[in-house]
Amino acid sequence: MLTERTSELARISESLADCERGRGRVVLIGGGLATGKTALLDALGDLVGERAALLRAVGSRAERELRLGVVTQLLAGAEPVVRDKVARLAESPLDVRSLEEVGALLLESGGERPVVLAVDDVHLADPESQQALLYLRRRITSARVLLVLTEWERPNLARESAHAELARQPDHRIDLAPLTPAGVAELLDSEDVCATTAFELSGGNPFLLGALLEDGLVVGPHLRRAVLDCLTRWDADFLAVAEGVAVLGDSASPALVAELLAMTARSVGPVLDALGAAGLLRDHHLRHPDVLLESLEPAEAARLHARAAELLHRRGAPAVEIARHLTAAGAVPGRWAMRPLRYAAEQSLVDDPELAVGCLELALNSSEDDGERVELRAALVRAAWRINPAIAARHLGPLADRRDLCWRDAVPVARLRLWQGDPGAAGELLRITRAHAGEPHPREAAELRVAAEWIHGRSLDVEPLNSGDASWQATAGLVGTWTREVPGEVLRAAEHLLQCCAGEVLPDAAAAAVLALDHVGHADRARHWCDALIAQARRQGATTARALIGAARADMSWRRGDLIAAEAQAQEALRLLHPQTWGVLVGLPLSTLILVNSALGRHDTAAELLTRPVPDEMAATTFGIRHLHATGRHHLTSGRTLAALDAFERVAARMRAGDPAIPTTIPWRGDLAQTYLLLGRRREARELVAEQLAGTSGGVRILAITLRVLAACSDPRQRVAVLREAIQLLERCGDRLELARALADLSQAHNELGQLRNARLVLRKADQMAKACQADILSHRLRDSLDAARPEAAPTPAGTPLLSEAERKVAELAARGQTNREIGRRLYITVSTVEQHLTRVYRKLNVRKRTELPAELSRLHDSEESHAVTRVSEGTGTRTSDEATARY
Repeated sequence: MLTERTSELARISESLADCERGRGRVVLIGGGLATGKTALLDALGDLVGERAALLRAVGSRAERELRLGVVTQLLAGAEPVVRDKVARLAESPLDVRSLEEVGALLLESGGERPVVLAVDDVHLADPESQQALLYLRRRITSARVLLVLTEWERPNLARESAHAELARQPDHRIDLAPLTPAGVAELLDSEDVCATTAFELSGGNPFLLGALLEDGLVVGPHLRRAVLDCLTRWDADFLAVAEGVAVLGDSASPALVAELLAMTARSVGPVLDALGAAGLLRDHHLRHPDVLLESLEPAEAARLHARAAELLHRRGAPAVEIARHLTAAGAVPGRWAMRPLRYAAEQSLVDDPELAVGCLELALNSSEDDGERVELRAALVRAAWRINPAIAARHLGPLADRRDLCWRDAVPVARLRLWQGDPGAAGELLRITRAHAGEPHPREAAELRVAAEWIHGRSLDVEPLNSGDASWQATAGLVGTWTREVPGEVLRAAEHLLQCCAGEVLPDAAAAAVLALDHVGHADRARHWCDALIAQARRQGATTARALIGAARADMSWRRGDLIAAEAQAQEALRLLHPQTWGVLVGLPLSTLILVNSALGRHDTAAELLTRPVPDEMAATTFGIRHLHATGRHHLTSGRTLAALDAFERVAARMRAGDPAIPTTIPWRGDLAQTYLLLGRRREARELVAEQLAGTSGGVRILAITLRVLAACSDPRQRVAVLREAIQLLERCGDRLELARALADLSQAHNELGQLRNARLVLRKADQMAKACQADILSHRLRDSLDAARPEAAPTPAGTPLLSEAERKVAELAARGQTNREIGRRLYITVSTVEQHLTRVYRKLNVRKRTELPAELSRLHDSEESHAVTRVSEGTGTRTSDEATARY
């Protein structure tokens, strides 16, 4: 890589020209680690060409004891007699005469041409070769010799005598530095972000840059190996100092690194300067500390981190800084370490819960005091909750029977009990805590009550959670006001709770609050809070909050008919937390996925989701009802009407006999009524619809769904007005999937009234809405209905199919012996539509009953094939106007 090396090559070329004119020259190339000295020396080959004899050698620490080793390399291409003479000279100490003989051999090696002697890493050459080169240097003033030497740049390290003489006052000194950002951009032939990234990762070091290019401009195996090679090629203390800097991180200083490694600051400082000159350091920090840390043996890494923690503790460093080293060491080197571990856990609970958990687990494993261990376990439950409730559950056992927990420790334990589906144990703990600790903190009490009622209804006795704070008491009743459909009170309570989440994400209570906002018509505020809480949780590393708020966001997307977004959000929620970690709350994202896949026609996927194990305790929670309802929807969309009936009736039994505090966000009456209609139980369907309309709960969406089912129970003339009202409500709440279904039903009503123009217009809108939801099966159904709704062309031109596609499907199923109801379920159309199709089929085929259909359909098929052959032979490609209409 010779980018930004033009002036250096020019100086070497100038010296070569002087050499050709009989004026010997010395060029010394210096630079830091891997800054391109050897690459510049390699360029001599092209520069010299046939103009001179080029002899090359490389100094090596391993060959320093080999007398005249570098001279032997320089004369490797000479005659055997010359090499034998050098070998004999190396057998005894060099004197002036022997040095003169070696010099003569080097000068004569070029014959009639000038001689270029290039020695890489001359500071590592054996002493005898350095003496020979020095002897030659003193005598090349009028000789045609160019001596090109490279050395490592170590300003604070004294040179050996011969090396010092060789490097003293060269004719040209070239100091190589890492490439500049412009040089990196030139090398990459790019000025965009790739060049910036390459410079940041390599520091402009040509050797590292080459490795980075091999890795595709990412930190890969080649770059990692190159970093280690840079450090191990130099003195042994280079690697050790780099490891010390990597271990200390932001705390690294020459004095602290020296103390960590039992070295002197005077010896560490020059190494740091050399690392900086080579581009391996950036602002006094290693560019790739992880490479050094990963290369350390585990035992050595633990020793260094423990030593670093002790040194930082002596200097009064922050507790978090000390704790990071202690957790990396995985050991407590002394009783003094317990305090910084506990302080660090408290300070990092919000912003770095993983560190908090690591500190507390380490302290717990090292503690021998029973009271201290109880405090540490309670703190662990509080901290681990934020990243993985399963970790918190591991520490729940020893706390289960404690009767001396304070509120701060008791609330996280009670919350975990709620997630595990045990409100009784949670309530008992709260009563015990209130008995000996007094009233709870108003905010903690309100949050826990909201979470409890959202998950379990009023299965938990909330009396121990009452406090004297009126504002928080109102907030604590959020789920109750949500159930009573009081939008103003829901807004005030939810906003109060969510605004207090500014410093800490409270996943279960916050999820209940955003869903309550969405349910009572404040969808924009709910989306705002979801986005804000997820962003905050991501910054703080609060995995549990990200997962739960994401699951709530998925539920909101489902109820807007945004199926793809709902699927992605629910899948992300289940990815962040393992399904077994969710406890009873797994019903929230899992139910959403089942509903989405059922709506998208992915019945096998939905069936697989239904086989996933869930906690038995979930059945008694609000999420158990959600899961059971999703099961019924899957059965209904996949044509298993009786199985759907069983699921919906179980949901109905739970909702009627269950807790009145459970928010009625599930359209269970509408789904059950729709199932009754499919089974011909119209009276029971109407009773369910009337029951829903007589109540005041459920919100706009459920009211619209109920009206759509009411329309299906009514005659066509009443149906149109009811469906228009349902459509207005669905447009207001934004549920595109239910809107598409209502529009399809309205189109069908117009069709049955003979209003074919209106039927086609509405159905096209329904089709567009279904496509926007990507509900493919619904789109196919609508296209079939659209084809059925088009007006019949009076005289059918020759060759035009006698039956429409929809009529043909109905006729073929009827010919196979299926009933009108079975045909309707198969094609997703009403029984009335089936009857209309069959009436037209009978008229067109001139048949009177179903048993005549097979023969007539067979003759029709033969006739159409004959017409198709005729059209092909005649080259006609025209379409009727009705066929063109059916394409849109």
